[in-house]
Amino acid sequence: MTTHQVEEIQPVLTDVMFIDRGRIVLACSMEEFEARYLEVMVRPEHVSAARTLGPIHERQLFGRTILLFDNVERPKLADLGEVRTPSLADLFVAVMGKAAGAEQEAAR
Repeated sequence: MTTHQVEEIQPVLTDVMFIDRGRIVLACSMEEFEARYLEVMVRPEHVSAARTLGPIHERQLFGRTILLFDNVERPKLADLGEVRTPSLADLFVAVMGKAAGAEQEAAR
């Protein structure tokens, strides 16, 4: 199934794939997605420390910093703020933004 409304179908997915201009930029099972990616709403006093762990994406929501991580252990993140599994839509924004940045860098 192909869709741009992933939040509507996320509960029934078994696998996910992100494609950018014909290139697969992410392919994994939902189990891998849930184990691999974590999002943290970081407490203000821990933002600098959280950034040292190498988030793949950062965004602001209601004045709070939300960082998305790839393969960082949950216990390391739990001390920094509220940890949860990101939505596929949030992961899509992170991965596609990263892919676009890498492509721009390669073109230089």
